[in-house]
Amino acid sequence: MPIQADDQDKLWQELAIKAQAGDTGAYHDLLKSVVPVIRRSIGKSLPNSDVIDDVVQDVLLSIHKALHTYDPERPFLPWLMAIISFRRTDFLRQHYAARGNKQVSLETVDIPDYLNSSESAAHFSDVEKALDSLPQKQKEVVELLKIKGYSTKEVSEKTGLSESAVKVTMHRALQKLKEKLA
Repeated sequence: MPIQADDQDKLWQELAIKAQAGDTGAYHDLLKSVVPVIRRSIGKSLPNSDVIDDVVQDVLLSIHKALHTYDPERPFLPWLMAIISFRRTDFLRQHYAARGNKQVSLETVDIPDYLNSSESAAHFSDVEKALDSLPQKQKEVVELLKIKGYSTKEVSEKTGLSESAVKVTMHRALQKLKEKLA
């Protein structure tokens, strides 16, 4: 019978508390038991098994360095997932920075005919009109999140809205766009 998520988290909490107190067996058991979770969490977003192994090692090293910061009064899994997220993001930043600037000039790209058709032009015009009809704040959030690719946190900082308000605004804007484009 598989272990339930709550039971797993409680086990990790207990192992982390013992590891913080110096129990090397609990420390070893904790690291061994989180590896499959780390691997599953990053496996979907990274290109190959060598990279996944490297990031798993980085996460384990981060757990080792930060275990003293774990608050035993709180669930273990969110703490672990934050570390996984940070290490994955660090890897992706390094990976894309190492690739350098490989942008291609649009003048050298052949644009498929279907993008130049009058039907496509009309559709893009409809989308632009729908975007223009949104209230200014919704339009700004859509442009920053979906067109420019900023994160929710970055949009929050740029607009002065809370992250929750950014998400709500985006949801409402998408609903209005669906209605206008239906």
